[in-house]
Amino acid sequence: MADLPVPTVPAVASNVAARLANASVEVRTETPLLPKAAFFLISVASLVGVYFTGRLHGLEGVGLVWRWLHFWGLALASGMLAWRLFYLRRSESGLSDEHVGALFRDLLGQVGVLRRFLVPLLLVGAPAPWFVAYLSPWQAAALTTISLATALAVLGTHERRSAAFAAFSLGLAGLALWGWSDSAGLAPLAAIRTVHLWAFAAWLGGALFNLGAAVPSGRRNANLDAVVAGARQLERFRWVVRTALPTVILTGVWMALRYGGVTSPFWQAGLGLLVPLKLVLILALVVIFITCPLYRACSPVRGVCNLEDLEPVGR
Repeated sequence: MADLPVPTVPAVASNVAARLANASVEVRTETPLLPKAAFFLISVASLVGVYFTGRLHGLEGVGLVWRWLHFWGLALASGMLAWRLFYLRRSESGLSDEHVGALFRDLLGQVGVLRRFLVPLLLVGAPAPWFVAYLSPWQAAALTTISLATALAVLGTHERRSAAFAAFSLGLAGLALWGWSDSAGLAPLAAIRTVHLWAFAAWLGGALFNLGAAVPSGRRNANLDAVVAGARQLERFRWVVRTALPTVILTGVWMALRYGGVTSPFWQAGLGLLVPLKLVLILALVVIFITCPLYRACSPVRGVCNLEDLEPVGR
């Protein structure tokens, strides 16, 4: 790990500089394992959930995976763009506008890199609704149109906030339509399922932004102001996860219990085993969420996980 120059005190507001004036910023070359594991587990949990609901609706084979790709693309896009729209700041209170602005532009550049992955994913998933038998023609057409429109909007998300907001809104609309369609139009169930999907999207897409944008941009902008700005962004995302985690668990359990009580034999064999499997995956994610800041494993840049790491030893 290499020590990197720290900005002079005037570059940072006095309240930050008073604590961190003698701090140094260190960058590890390797990306921490826990954020990668979290993204993988969230994706697997989403696949398990989509497989479970798909099988209950009579889907099999390629149609199941294709339906998941449609879900996954919309969730990744909307959750990632939530960070771009709501957690990211062009300037931060008490920090150098120059350094924070440079980080902001670098992060938008990484959004442009991520779109190269998201656009093909959305295009590949777009036709999937036509192979889901329980969807009506208008539902399949609407979902395909939403996926294509989201892909088009994602192309400009790194340059225009309006494009990012359009793609974000379209992604949420697509997930809401899936929630309605999967619930046979039953309003209470549709509302619960939609909230479940939105919470998963916020978590999944945020994990993608952290790995694909925050980590590489943090490495390239390893100065004190950028570290503090990155830590603030990460904390905003943590608050979202603190809400999304219990939301996913509670809504998921509520929907699962509709197929049988807690002691039902449904959960002990066959398709029903997927529900406790998904719950185990979510609990593993809870452990990662708690462990990540404890072991400073959120970012390769020291201080992003916890600003106290920047304070000189012995103070």
